[in-house]
Amino acid sequence: MYPWIDLYFIKIPSFGLMVASAFLVCNFLIKKEFKKNNLDIKIADDIIFYAILSAILGSKIYYIIESGDYLSFFSNLKNIFIKLISLNILGDGGAISELQLLGSGLVFNGGFICALIFIGLYVYRKKLNFLFLFDIVAPFILLGHAIGRIGCFLVGDDYGLPSNLPWAVSFPNGLPPTEIFTFTNSHYPFLGYTKEMLQPYLIEGSSNVISVHPTQLYEMTLYFLGFLLLRKFFFKTKETLGLTSALYLMYAGFSRFVVEIIRTNQRYSVLELSSAQFVSIILFIVGLFMLLNIKKLKVIDGKN
Repeated sequence: MYPWIDLYFIKIPSFGLMVASAFLVCNFLIKKEFKKNNLDIKIADDIIFYAILSAILGSKIYYIIESGDYLSFFSNLKNIFIKLISLNILGDGGAISELQLLGSGLVFNGGFICALIFIGLYVYRKKLNFLFLFDIVAPFILLGHAIGRIGCFLVGDDYGLPSNLPWAVSFPNGLPPTEIFTFTNSHYPFLGYTKEMLQPYLIEGSSNVISVHPTQLYEMTLYFLGFLLLRKFFFKTKETLGLTSALYLMYAGFSRFVVEIIRTNQRYSVLELSSAQFVSIILFIVGLFMLLNIKKLKVIDGKN
């Protein structure tokens, strides 16, 4: 794992780098699509700007509500401010380090929901066609999510349940580490593992570190595949208004639901599903409803 990219003169947090790369790549490609559809490039810049702010805000809100970790969130913000004022930016424990900690709790579902609300309000105020814009942007959400999952893998976050599969991985310094204590006491005791149950998953030469499913890579693969499929077969947004959006919601919802089966997220007593799986079900149902009613959607007049 590589939580930091060491360039000798500066150390860059790998998670932050991947998130920034996702936004930059998607911004570039979305602008190209806007040009093809004779849309104002400024609209793309505005959408990306609101998406970044609302996604970070929404994901952190979702995380602290689900985890109840309010104190560390506000402590991170205070420390970032203090270290920026004191110009302790790149040093060990500096502002960049605090930003890495702030980003470790980002939750995609919360960011996605918040971004939809903010961008929806922007589109309504500008009197734009929401479905037309969503059709253009939707595939790139999958692309951005896939790139972001690379960052999760590099820092050892959002991994899966213990596994002995040939491609299983371990994160001795992960967030949190894939150790027996992590699964039995500190972070995932709700999964019900005991020390004895985890013994078969110990990596060679260790009495504590275990191997797990690299669910970050599973999601990355699914989202890259989804991006390629949507871009190849469903790119004529004017002729198929709402179709790409519907398929995105269904595909994203299904993909996350399946991967979540082997994730370490806590399940609720209702149906033994995680919060992400409940959100995934909602996304899938909304997408299916749109797909079944695709002919009733308003046809674009070509003036967008």
